[in-house]
Amino acid sequence: MEYLPFRIAGRDFVVDASRVHAIVPFEGPDHHPVPVVDLRQRLGLPPVFYGRRPVMVILRTEACEAGLAGFAADYVSDVINESPERCRGGKLRARGRPKWVLDPDSLLIKV
Repeated sequence: MEYLPFRIAGRDFVVDASRVHAIVPFEGPDHHPVPVVDLRQRLGLPPVFYGRRPVMVILRTEACEAGLAGFAADYVSDVINESPERCRGGKLRARGRPKWVLDPDSLLIKV
């Protein structure tokens, strides 16, 4: 399975890469044509950006009417290919630090 790794507030996460529609420069929540979720707030993380060039990750989701929703990330790296069996306790244990596996539909609900 392919995962898209990204970082928010110094923490590492992944989402199913097949759900990624686009990755574009983040220009603020009101400057994108899709609903934007504040993952920092939803995950209880600091509201500050830690990357020089934050990006908007736009995902396909059935959790909102538009079928697409996005969130800002401090950093996104290359897609990794790992077996789902490497996920334990909500974390993908591969290549360096463990990464929290996020489900787009539960994260982007009520957008």
